[in-house]
Amino acid sequence: MLAPSADGAALRAAQEIADTAGRRDHAPVRKSFVRSDTPGDEAPMAQLVGLGGRGGEVPVKLLLALLWRCSAPPFDTDISARKWATVLALPDPNAGGARRVSDAMQTLARLNLVRLTTRRGESSIVQLLEEDGSGDDYTLPSSAYTLAGADQKDRHRYFKVPTPLWTGGHLQAMSAPALSMLLIALAEEGADGRELWWSTDRFPTLYGISPTTRAKGTRELVGRRLLYVHKRLVTSSADRSRTFSRERVRNVYQLINEAVISKPMPNNPEAMPTPAVSPRPRPRKSSVLTASEITEKLDAMRRRSR
Repeated sequence: MLAPSADGAALRAAQEIADTAGRRDHAPVRKSFVRSDTPGDEAPMAQLVGLGGRGGEVPVKLLLALLWRCSAPPFDTDISARKWATVLALPDPNAGGARRVSDAMQTLARLNLVRLTTRRGESSIVQLLEEDGSGDDYTLPSSAYTLAGADQKDRHRYFKVPTPLWTGGHLQAMSAPALSMLLIALAEEGADGRELWWSTDRFPTLYGISPTTRAKGTRELVGRRLLYVHKRLVTSSADRSRTFSRERVRNVYQLINEAVISKPMPNNPEAMPTPAVSPRPRPRKSSVLTASEITEKLDAMRRRSR
């Protein structure tokens, strides 16, 4: 089992963001960051991971942290690179870690994921842009989806990154392959614990992730006890009773533990499900006879005996 390896400073910084996030429990991320439905176009995540080595790991984590932190208009922040390095649990946050964050900021800016405004003697202002790399100004995906026309709703579909992955130290410690597979599973609505599977033929086209990266990421998530993988037998015939139907085995994936967003019951009693009310049973007729009933029965018995 792979344990979270973020240090105490990183966990405290992550908890501080969680405590000041207001009503936002989990960071929303548009699916367009993870997958592309246009043949030949790579989604931003694949472009970042494709940088090789650890080059793409920090920009992806940094963008997720920015989406978590910048939850209200104008969706910007001037938090220093040193502090972001602490959040991401990078070694030497005051020097080497801060430089890696600054480099990651420049990478995100080149991909039109953020806009940087430099200031003399102060930290740069970082403003979010839409996650698809279009360069459009950032808007909350939930609001944008509601207001969008029918032909624009797909670009605002989103998923959420569970906060316990940050506050528990898992996300800071993940490699780029594990982070990629986590985001892919979340984007396919795995955060509610449902079972997932992917076509091996379409997977590279949709996500731009190589089979090697997919295998490495899956192994790490399983080792972190964030993903459960098992095999399921699938028949090619709709008639399961046929003995000689062609069979094949499919890998089925399921997010578990901190990677699943729990759904607590509402605190408002009025929002609680109304319990089913059983019909009131009819009162049973008393077995005790009244005086008049006794008299009637005795008269009937006398008449029958005559």
